[in-house]
Amino acid sequence: MKIVIAGGGRVGGALAARLVSEHHTVTVIERDAGICARLFEEVGVVTVCGDATNPRVLEAAGISTADVAAAVLAHDPANLAFTMLVRAVSSARLMVRMLDTNYREAYRLAGVKELVAEAEVVVAKMTTAIDFPQVSGSLPLTNSDALLFELTIPSRARVAGQTVAQVRTLEGFPRECIFIAMVDPQGNTQLPEGNTQLRAGSTVILVARRAQVATAVEFLTAEPPLGAGLASSLATTLRKLDFLSPLSDDELENVARGAELLQKPAGTELFRQGDPGETFYVVVSGEVAMKDGSRNTVATVKQGGFFGELALLTGEPRNATAVTTTPCELAAVGRDDFRGVMMANPAVALEMSRILGQRLSRVQGGQVPPKRRGLFGR
Repeated sequence: MKIVIAGGGRVGGALAARLVSEHHTVTVIERDAGICARLFEEVGVVTVCGDATNPRVLEAAGISTADVAAAVLAHDPANLAFTMLVRAVSSARLMVRMLDTNYREAYRLAGVKELVAEAEVVVAKMTTAIDFPQVSGSLPLTNSDALLFELTIPSRARVAGQTVAQVRTLEGFPRECIFIAMVDPQGNTQLPEGNTQLRAGSTVILVARRAQVATAVEFLTAEPPLGAGLASSLATTLRKLDFLSPLSDDELENVARGAELLQKPAGTELFRQGDPGETFYVVVSGEVAMKDGSRNTVATVKQGGFFGELALLTGEPRNATAVTTTPCELAAVGRDDFRGVMMANPAVALEMSRILGQRLSRVQGGQVPPKRRGLFGR
């Protein structure tokens, strides 16, 4: 198609580059001669140096034979003037980047049907990212409360391996949530059908009403708790920790069931020296190297071992960097997994604090550490 773009700034230049790469015939109208020269040299696009609201400049750009006219000038009055001139001399399809929504009606009266409200798009994307951190990208659909969004299926998601049809029939899954596409980790795109499997690590693209996005995200990312066998094995490992000795078997089992199972490839940095300690880890399989500030390995934690508990309990920064040296399966136990137990049993909390104090005294040669926010928030 033949496309004329009014404005060669950041948006206009990027738009021109994309359209040229897709083999469209593109002409950019831009006042700044330097920008015109750069676009010609870097993008290879035809440029007309001049005012996009000047009829003679529009004529030089070939507006009368254009298929599409896109207005991305820096101000709405200039964009509006451009669209009105184009409407008078051309049958080109009009598209406008609207900066101020107060101009919406003026654009409508000028015959513009395709508006991109920049502020609305940015606000919608940011609020979606804030409300739904699992969503990696989103786009509000025009004149509706529907949202196009994408997210990645976690490795342990309940729905991993299920078909689209099976997920849509789950009790509570939003019926109006539609699967649009699925992209595998290699970047291959598939248009899903009912028998298409949702695979771990793949990105799914969906449309749903904004009020239903939270429910859809929960269904697609929820992970099952640790199985009874693995939770029991983890509880046995946790029993080796001196500061957990006051906990009963049932309490340890509850802590273990709240753990998150992680699968990490070799070379993954779990945390860095100096990071805050919010989680400690148990190695279910594989090996993890603990490295000092010079990246020298000071310890290796193997299957059944654990690390990171001291920083979690004391609130001290991490004193080493943890890196997986082989593919690993790890159980991550967070601060919040303990708090419920502690709040329900203050006597246990006091005993754990006493044991922790003795341990710190041994580790630090009797020195009292600076007071920081530890497990109990004190």
